Amino acid sequence: MKAVQPLRIRSIVWGVAAFFVCALAVAASALIETTRNIALSESETQLARYVSGAEAALNRAFLSVDVLLASSDVLLDFAGDAMDWGRPDTASAVLQRTARQNLAVRMVALLDAQGHVLASSTPRAAALELHLPDGFIEKALAPAVSELVFSGPVRSFASSENVVYMGRHLRAASGARLVAVAEVSVSMLASVLTQGAQIPQLEVALETGSGALLLAVPDAADGTRRQPVAPLREVLRESGGWDTPTRLRALPGRVLARSIIYDDLWISASLPRQAALAGWRNEAIAVASVSAVFALLLLLAGALFTRYVQRMTDARQALAQSKIQLDQALESMISGFVLLDNQHRVQHWNQRFDEIFPWIAGVMAPQLPFRKILEATVAHHLPQATASERAAWVERRLLAQQNSDGPHEQQLPNGRTLQIMEHRTPDGGMVITYSDVTDMRRARAEIETLAFYDPLTGLPNRRLLLDRLGQATERAQRSSQLGALLFLDLDHFKTLNDTRGHEIGDELLLQVAQRLSASVRSADTVARLGGDEFVIMLCDLSSGAVEAAAQAQRVAEKLLRALEQPYSLQGHKHQITGSVGATLFGEVACSAAELLRQADIAMYQVKARRGNGLCFFDPQMQTAISDRAQLEVDLKNALRQSELVLYYQPQFAQDSTMVGAEALLRWQHPERGLVPPGAFIAAAEESDLIVHIGTWVLQTACAQLLLWQSDPLCERLQLSVNVSARQFRHPGFVDLVLETVACLGSRAHLLTLELTESLVLDNVEEAVARMHQLRARGIRFSVDDFGTGYSSLAYLTKLPLHQLKIDQSFVRNLGVRPTDDVIVQTIIGMAGNLELEVIAEGVETSEQRALLLEYGCGYFQGYLLARPMPVEALYALLAQRTGGIEA
Repeated sequence: MKAVQPLRIRSIVWGVAAFFVCALAVAASALIETTRNIALSESETQLARYVSGAEAALNRAFLSVDVLLASSDVLLDFAGDAMDWGRPDTASAVLQRTARQNLAVRMVALLDAQGHVLASSTPRAAALELHLPDGFIEKALAPAVSELVFSGPVRSFASSENVVYMGRHLRAASGARLVAVAEVSVSMLASVLTQGAQIPQLEVALETGSGALLLAVPDAADGTRRQPVAPLREVLRESGGWDTPTRLRALPGRVLARSIIYDDLWISASLPRQAALAGWRNEAIAVASVSAVFALLLLLAGALFTRYVQRMTDARQALAQSKIQLDQALESMISGFVLLDNQHRVQHWNQRFDEIFPWIAGVMAPQLPFRKILEATVAHHLPQATASERAAWVERRLLAQQNSDGPHEQQLPNGRTLQIMEHRTPDGGMVITYSDVTDMRRARAEIETLAFYDPLTGLPNRRLLLDRLGQATERAQRSSQLGALLFLDLDHFKTLNDTRGHEIGDELLLQVAQRLSASVRSADTVARLGGDEFVIMLCDLSSGAVEAAAQAQRVAEKLLRALEQPYSLQGHKHQITGSVGATLFGEVACSAAELLRQADIAMYQVKARRGNGLCFFDPQMQTAISDRAQLEVDLKNALRQSELVLYYQPQFAQDSTMVGAEALLRWQHPERGLVPPGAFIAAAEESDLIVHIGTWVLQTACAQLLLWQSDPLCERLQLSVNVSARQFRHPGFVDLVLETVACLGSRAHLLTLELTESLVLDNVEEAVARMHQLRARGIRFSVDDFGTGYSSLAYLTKLPLHQLKIDQSFVRNLGVRPTDDVIVQTIIGMAGNLELEVIAEGVETSEQRALLLEYGCGYFQGYLLARPMPVEALYALLAQRTGGIEA
């Protein structure tokens, strides 16, 4: 019954509002229709008044022209013969005076029946060339009784404006028929038609009853209408409302017309219905707007009233459902909930509380003292405790509740962890919530593991290592017991990762982590920085630096031995070594990042010695690193500022003929003078600079070869260029060489690229493919420092070589160490079997050259024959030796 009453009230309110809105709409519609009819009536009256005035004005204008033309025979004295009535100049003067008196006339002319001008009011008199519309003369001569005839609007050749010609035929005393013609401006007639017209969008037309248009306002100079309309006679018979098409634009509207005194000429005035109703529309909009506002106010009042009724109803329902909603909210909580009054008795609890404490479910009841709940809880938590112990636990819990200033945790017998929050209510009661935070604690532990431990190996990562290292450094300074940091990097791990795949690499890293962890104490830290880099932090070593370093060395050697043991990787055996850099900490204050950098620097010194070893950080090493960094900066500037130059060391055949030269790089330093390559090539090879430097050397050497081709002295000289491993393996190396030697054309065979054994044999298949691409263009290859590596005859047979270069370390000991003589003879013999040239470098004594000749060496290079020199000195030496031979 209570729900029905608000519905009935709303129905009554909306019914009354709808009635008043409908009444307002009917009244507004009636008012709008009445004002519309008034607007149309007033517009029609105004249109009729305009037509009457336009008719009178146009009759006066046409009558004045007609009188002028009709009186032309009297003015010109046509009583005599047609050819004797006067001189043409005199007649033209008369017409000129007469035309001035009529402002509507632009020109008056007298023409014979053939259309020839006999006289005119223009300065040209009878010489006027008058272009009348076709058939106009015939039309003027046609009536038996002289009457005024009209032409349609045409363009005047004299004034370039639209005109209308009016004509009337005259008869001379001799019986000859003449035509008097007047030229009237269309703009003048338009001004006559629109004189006093103040009606917007009014359309005025001078037309015949058949619909032929003579004049229109707005202008229709070409005599055509914008839209086709019916003849005026038919329109006048059928017209009577505001749906008649207007005469010019064919818009729905009202058309009124009157005929003038001349036969079949009508003035029509048209007014579009939209123009007539333009003012009415604003009034209609105003009426509709006011009515709409009143209707909205009525509807708003009804809505506010029904809203008020609904709010009263909702308030009553909300009061009835508040307890249900509270119960639902409490039951949906993921936390347990208990509400206590100011006497600490239970007022309310939710189902989640029963789920968390199932052993209390049979005890809980309204008005139950909270102490009883604690007594049931302690009986479950401490089943073996005595009564006094349980009572003490209850008292401690109540005391903690009285002094509660934040959340506290409780461990349940099932291993779950609860977080208890207690808040006092304004009336002295208390709200207690019990949240299970076990999953949150586990998630936090997992997050900490991800943040501080390596996901692959489970070892501490860089962040945790730096934190522990910082603490260990402070502890070592306080206790005077030094520590050590070992930076370990696996040797050639990238090769394994690239050839066997990342899964094998990850398995190896996992086994390495296990071996490292098993080889140190539990108090030490083994961390993985990423990739194949591990760091071992050793704490609590000796207080003396020497003893602490010895201890760290023993641990490092133990780690290296553990790493060298074979690994089983998916059924395959694999062995790997490591490079260890070490630094001590605790003697002086030093940041964790700096210690890590020192150990890293020391590790790279081991890498420079081919790995598998240990090196301690030395402050002098840091100075060398800084010098190396500055050297790289200076090298970059040298490239930009063209400080690099090429020297050339000649190469000679057995008969002492110069057959070529080796291009050797020098650095013309602005402060240090000429710097040999040994001082900077190593730094360049450890960075990308060697690629840029190698490109410059290759381009400069080819440019020098191109210059030699035009010089008869050196056009046959060959030029050798050393290629570094990083440069040779660069992806764009082959394209760069081909592009550079393109200028040499067929003489590309004069260029020899010198490669080291280790470079070629590191990846034989790739090296062979690249060498064949370049050899196809004629480029020659030589193996530099041959004999120092681990050459295989099988590999040598695959390589497209032209020359072997005996390393100077063997040449230096010829005749001194018999093994070197054997090596040199073996190299020369092997080269002969493979049809390769042999050149010995580092020839410094006559004895060495003599032994090389005896063993069959074909070419020589060394200080005995010539030192490296600028190209100008090479020219001079070549000219001198050539002149000596010719002499």
